[in-house]
Amino acid sequence: MENVSNVGQRYDDCGRVYLRRLTPEDVTDIYIEWFRDSVVTEFLNSRNLNQADVTSYIVEGAEKKIHYMYGIFDDETDRHIGNIKVGPIQWDNLVSDLVCVIGDRNYWGKGLAKEAIRLGNRVAFDVHGMRKVSGGIASGNIGSIKAYTGADWVIEATMSGHHLIDGKPQDRIVVSCFNPEFFPDAPVNSE
Repeated sequence: MENVSNVGQRYDDCGRVYLRRLTPEDVTDIYIEWFRDSVVTEFLNSRNLNQADVTSYIVEGAEKKIHYMYGIFDDETDRHIGNIKVGPIQWDNLVSDLVCVIGDRNYWGKGLAKEAIRLGNRVAFDVHGMRKVSGGIASGNIGSIKAYTGADWVIEATMSGHHLIDGKPQDRIVVSCFNPEFFPDAPVNSE
C-alpha cells in the first residue's frame, strides 16, 4: 500500500504528481480547452464545456456528496495537467467510479496517469471510505487500459460492442480496484 500524506487537501506519494481537491479557481481557460480538444475527448462523454457549468459541477457534486473532483498537478511545477473524479458514489454500497483524464497532452505517454490513478485509489479508499472503485473503458483506448491495469486495477468484464466510437462498435472493458481493507484476497494487477 502506498503512503499518501495529507497536507490540507493535497494528496501525495512523493511521485511526479499530486492530487488536490478542485475549487472554482481551478476552472481556467486552459482547463476548458482540454475538453474542446478532439484528441483529449475522443473517448470521453464530456465535450465543449464552459466555465460556469464546470464550476457548478465541481461545487454541487461535493455539496451533494455525489462526486468529488481532484486536479492532477505536476509535482515540480504545480501545473494542473488533468483530473480525477471519484463518483458517482453509491454510498449504500460504498462503491464508485474513478475517472482519470490527463488533459494536457504534453504530459501523455509518461506514466503519469498510472501514478494519478494510484493516488486516486488511496483517496477513494482512505478519504471517502470506498470498498471498490470501477470504470468502463472503450477497448480502443489502449493508453487508459494500460494506466488502470498498471495502477493495481483488474479487468472484471468485457461488454461486447457497448460503445460506438466514430460510428463503429467497440467493447467496454470494465476495470476495478478493490480496497484491501474490505477485500484482503482481491486480485491485483500491478507491475
